[in-house]
Amino acid sequence: MRRYIQISNIIKGRIKSGEYITGEKIPYGHQLCAEFSCSKITLNNALDILVQEGFITRQRGLGTVVKTASPQHPSVNLPIQGVSRLHESQGMEVHSHLLHFDIDVPGGEIAGQLAMSEDQYAWHFKRVRYVGNDPLSIEETWIPVRILPAFTRQHALGSVYEFVEKSLRKIPCSSHTQFYSLPSDAEAREWLHLDVNEPVSVTRSVTYLNDGQPFEYCTSRYHYQRFNYNAIVQRN
Repeated sequence: MRRYIQISNIIKGRIKSGEYITGEKIPYGHQLCAEFSCSKITLNNALDILVQEGFITRQRGLGTVVKTASPQHPSVNLPIQGVSRLHESQGMEVHSHLLHFDIDVPGGEIAGQLAMSEDQYAWHFKRVRYVGNDPLSIEETWIPVRILPAFTRQHALGSVYEFVEKSLRKIPCSSHTQFYSLPSDAEAREWLHLDVNEPVSVTRSVTYLNDGQPFEYCTSRYHYQRFNYNAIVQRN
């Protein structure tokens, strides 16, 4: 069992036993890192699982607070709709053009986000996603080879999430995503049909399986006129 999952289970046990009380903060991150002899990334991955399961909430400036010892509706088993499933459910055709596909060793930040050691290999591919005839995005993706050893170029042209569900019997169920904008570069202008002065909308996300494993690190650059983000925010 991976270290961050072990840590998550230990903290969950403390919440359920009443050692960490509902409505109160758990120890600070640096204290938990010292106790478990782990990095901040490992601790964050552990706490992220507990957020997904409904045990804790995390707010900048307020710390990490116990939400409940018995969450009623954990979200960990809800699947994420990828680009293919989302648009095809609306009757639109999705296809991809592969720009790059190989096996490589990711850099330190990406390896850390995917809970990989720096000498482990990952599938690395870049593709243009189309909805109908219109280019939607350029995706650059890293997936650990140990998680999807049978992955191929053909799978990279289709729905990665559907392949994961069928081959692993696991569900991509949560992601941590950053949103920002950048000036378009030559590659984006070529494939997304942008002018020199037009920007791209960017998402950078780490996606997790329902067993808590991070399995995908993906940076997507979208045509700014075709990027939509919808969220439901709930306060309990």
